[in-house]
Amino acid sequence: MATYKEIKGTDIQVVSSDPANPVLGQIWYNTTSQTLKGVKFSSSGSWATGGNLNTARGSVGNAGTQTAGLAFGGGTPPISNLTEEYDGSSWTAGGNLGTDRDYLSGCGLQTAALGFGGENGSPTLVDTEEYDGSAWTAGGNLATSRSDFQGCGTQTAGLAFGGETPGVNLTKATEEYNGTSWTAGGNLNNFVDFGSGFGTQTAAVCFGGEPSPPTTENYDGTTWTVAPGVLNTERTRTGGAGTQTAGLAFGGRDPSPAPSNATESYDGSVWTTDSNIGTARYNVRGAGIQTAGLAFGGFTPTAQAATEEYNAGGPVTVTISGS
Repeated sequence: MATYKEIKGTDIQVVSSDPANPVLGQIWYNTTSQTLKGVKFSSSGSWATGGNLNTARGSVGNAGTQTAGLAFGGGTPPISNLTEEYDGSSWTAGGNLGTDRDYLSGCGLQTAALGFGGENGSPTLVDTEEYDGSAWTAGGNLATSRSDFQGCGTQTAGLAFGGETPGVNLTKATEEYNGTSWTAGGNLNNFVDFGSGFGTQTAAVCFGGEPSPPTTENYDGTTWTVAPGVLNTERTRTGGAGTQTAGLAFGGRDPSPAPSNATESYDGSVWTTDSNIGTARYNVRGAGIQTAGLAFGGFTPTAQAATEEYNAGGPVTVTISGS
């Protein structure tokens, strides 16, 4: 039988510890673990632990990217007005919201964010606030007070959709923000409470939530269209990040109702099961894009400070066999 050297022209590398920066296709034998290892390409992404929030809480407002995230408001309990900024490693205090609230929504960047709606006790709010990277100032009020709803977009082109209005009445209403005021957009096809969303004002996604079974809808700036795909794991109170054609859904609560660690990726039409988030939790929030996502906060049911970072698939080290 031909040896590996006769076939490949070289021996397999023998090392006592794995190479620091192995490349795709590289193979070696680790004498310490007595295993044959190599590097292959994985189409699935993976979650890694990031720096914890300074204050554990769920149902926060969210904005930003994986390396410049923003968390504001939420419940610890009690209801909070705290803002924290993430630098890709740790969270530091930012300027406080003008109004304490949870179950609010948010969008935009760490230095140009929008926070709107939510609850302060029992009443739902219309209040909108704008963040400049250090302080919040009042913006134009929502036309419909709401909580447990979804939002996405930017500080000057925001989107709010679904949720609950006073008296626990569900709404299909969509509103669009132009940097000054909110105006009516096209209604959702279905009522969605405790759902999630991502994207832009003219290319948004609404998914998950209640009532059961939840649908997925895509928005084009005028009209919502029901997508053919639904989440493979039915759940509510889910986190999300990304764009209309490249998104992520993670965490949430299943009908049990137990906290979920499921993650799924979205291509604009269907959902595909991905790598599980490390901490199963609901009312978790997200930021960033599909290939570089951020998940923070939530409940298990106790308030969580955990932050996790999602990175796209690529080269991964695998064990081929043991001795």
